[in-house]
Amino acid sequence: MVADLHHGLAPDAAERLDAFVKATLGREHIDFALQMGDFCHAKPESKAFVRRWTDLPMRKVHVLGNHDMDTCDKAAAMAHWGMKSRYRAFDQGDYRFLVLDLNHFKKEGLLVPYSHGNYFTDNATHNWIDPEQLDWFERELHRSKRPVIVISHQPIGFAEPEKPMPPEQAQILNVIQKAAKGNPRGAVALCLCGHMHVDRLAIVDGLPCYCVNSASYFWYEGMQKYTQPLFAFMEITPSGMLRIEGRSGAFASAPPPASSTVLGRSASISSQEFSIHVSK
Repeated sequence: MVADLHHGLAPDAAERLDAFVKATLGREHIDFALQMGDFCHAKPESKAFVRRWTDLPMRKVHVLGNHDMDTCDKAAAMAHWGMKSRYRAFDQGDYRFLVLDLNHFKKEGLLVPYSHGNYFTDNATHNWIDPEQLDWFERELHRSKRPVIVISHQPIGFAEPEKPMPPEQAQILNVIQKAAKGNPRGAVALCLCGHMHVDRLAIVDGLPCYCVNSASYFWYEGMQKYTQPLFAFMEITPSGMLRIEGRSGAFASAPPPASSTVLGRSASISSQEFSIHVSK
């Protein structure tokens, strides 16, 4: 899995994707490749970049990120990638995966999809799910016969210290918690996200929520570039242990000292393992 490559913003995004592709092709028994959003702008100069991804000889999963709609709308971004639906469900092994589109902002009582960079606006809240998708998500959780892994670009389950859970995240977590009571067999086992450009794990009422670090850089007063392309391989064991094989790196130059307080600031993806819910 790889997150936040940022082709069109990060100058060496193509080289970083190449490193991911090479490492992936060198592995056996890969079930699917996952890019977690902020992949590229839908422009002619990114066609070769997208083709590099498309040529991977395995199932490939796209997630829409906010910057993917900096220069176009969702339909154009999806067409550029060959992505059929902005949210989806699929089964792999013993798990059901639900991929979400949280690219909406609220302003003056209206919920607006991200398009052509319109989310760069004042007096708005961001990263909301839309009602139609939320209804679909709730139905999927209630009918799933397998434990569920939720994948989104934006975070689910990440509040800042001493702060309440952001409302757009709380809305989704409430649905997850209620569905688990009605259908324990299909309870959410894990939430995966990108977006924050940090290496961070949070546990919310027993639910692991994991943020995959950016492949390219940490953001604080500008790009704080990583020396190595970051990505990870994830394995779920039959006993329900999630193993993450990460990648170590360093900052190309020291990030601003004030950024040391950012939770999960790192130029690496940590290798770690932890337990996730497994239905019996």
